[in-house]
Amino acid sequence: LADLGSADGSSSLVTLDFAVRCLQSNYDTVDGYPLLNITFEEHPASDENKLKSTLESNKEWFKRNDITWNVLMKSFYEPLFDRDSVDFLMSYICLHWLDTTDLPDGESISHWKTLGDEDRAVACDWVHINEATAPLRVQEEWRSKLAINHLAKFLALRARELKPGAEMLLVMVGHPHEFVTLKDGTGPLTRAMKRCIEKGKLRSEILDKTVVPYFLRTVDDVRAAVIVAETFEIDNETPGAKLELIDCRSIAAVTKDDDNGMDGIFDLFWSIHVHCIQATSPTEVELESIKAESRQIFDEVYDSNEGVPSTFVACTLRRRQE
Repeated sequence: LADLGSADGSSSLVTLDFAVRCLQSNYDTVDGYPLLNITFEEHPASDENKLKSTLESNKEWFKRNDITWNVLMKSFYEPLFDRDSVDFLMSYICLHWLDTTDLPDGESISHWKTLGDEDRAVACDWVHINEATAPLRVQEEWRSKLAINHLAKFLALRARELKPGAEMLLVMVGHPHEFVTLKDGTGPLTRAMKRCIEKGKLRSEILDKTVVPYFLRTVDDVRAAVIVAETFEIDNETPGAKLELIDCRSIAAVTKDDDNGMDGIFDLFWSIHVHCIQATSPTEVELESIKAESRQIFDEVYDSNEGVPSTFVACTLRRRQE
């Protein structure tokens, strides 16, 4: 089994517990359950020790279910496993992040802000491509050249690694989501940065360069990626052609924190986005100003009792039997 994009492992274990129990329900307890090995994959820039600490703290769960585990610090946009070696894989709320190595030589991620269009007015209006203020031309280029192609590459890579008949479950943040687009079309982070600029607390070039490298897909976007994956070549093969889309659906949800209220919701938002701002080299004072203004906006537009409206896209795919 494999969990791709494990982060600190906490969310993964909840979903994996459900998957393991479903698997075990097909076996007679007299004969025992099959021995399982789970690979937890995470990007090499992430905190490997934190992930391992979470897994170590759940050692009783692994022991009780006869599960061994290992950690793989690689990008899921590259080959991960041997051909025909994986029985089941899942990716939980991370595939909306794009492959940030897909850049022209010498360019930073800020290149994606305009994709070559240096019109400052275009750059200044958004930090998330799914914001209504992002130009339609740039949105469509992101959709076709980045979001669909990157997911197609992921699917083709995994199709080669799955065993015939094996399945994968993918859940990603979808569109719309109010962390990205408020009712006026802008996102809370863009709105906060603009306010800071107006108050003289932030240089405009920080907003110009800030881009959050994820794309919130719809069901149609995922279906399009499955079609592209069928022709995506890897070592002169098209493994994606072996994939069958079993189900794909959009799920309306609400992001809440019943224990910590708005503080918990904001802390989640800030932890997701702060590194994207830091990549543009703001001063500590500028960064704190953006954080304070963002927190103020959260109090203005959200209700902690109602939470933040959000969407997830979930799909299941199977590698066809040969």
